[in-house]
Amino acid sequence: MNGTAFITGANKGIGFSVAKELLQKNFRVIVGARDLNRGTDAVKILSEFGEVHLQIIDMADLKSVDAAAEKVAQNFGELNILVNNAGIAGDMHKTAWDFSAQELIEVYMVDFIGAFEVTKKLLPLLEKNSGKIVNITMPTNATKYFHPLAYQAAKAPMNIMIDNFGFEFAQKNMKAQIFGIMPGVVSTALNNFIQVPGVKTPEQSAKQIIKFIVDDKNYNGKIIDVDN
Repeated sequence: MNGTAFITGANKGIGFSVAKELLQKNFRVIVGARDLNRGTDAVKILSEFGEVHLQIIDMADLKSVDAAAEKVAQNFGELNILVNNAGIAGDMHKTAWDFSAQELIEVYMVDFIGAFEVTKKLLPLLEKNSGKIVNITMPTNATKYFHPLAYQAAKAPMNIMIDNFGFEFAQKNMKAQIFGIMPGVVSTALNNFIQVPGVKTPEQSAKQIIKFIVDDKNYNGKIIDVDN
């Protein structure tokens, strides 16, 4: 066994494909999912590739996040990889000022606060095991083709978290590392399975992501664009 990974939002899309890649590399995988039925279905499929477990976690609910992190810590003391993959985008076609404050809060809670909370709760264990915290993220500058306010506004603090945590990990000579990966344009349910030139499948994206998770290099504090 090469290690144990907890992946949030792993019942579909990029998270599911990363889970499959890790299983094929002889990692134990904990699938984080909000929905019991979808999580169970994903685990059933993934079990063909290795040892996989289901952990229910709702990233929008801090009580759920805390309870899930506690169960993972209790049952998987060897945990050495956390992949913060779960996310929602909000309406990616809405004009910036047409969002309600509540819409922004909902995306912010899942994409940043939930990820922050699970990272904080599992950090002592990941530090003990010289673990990696891998955040799936994205650029936050508005462009002609891509400027979804809610989604970018929630990912911006995640990028700041990577920078701050990484700086303090290095400053305190900690054994854990944290970094971000920008997978580029991937066709998933998050974007209604977008089809544009250069778009990737989740399987293609996972193969790009996985090499940064499993290699021996230290990417602490960095945000990696897999396409550049």
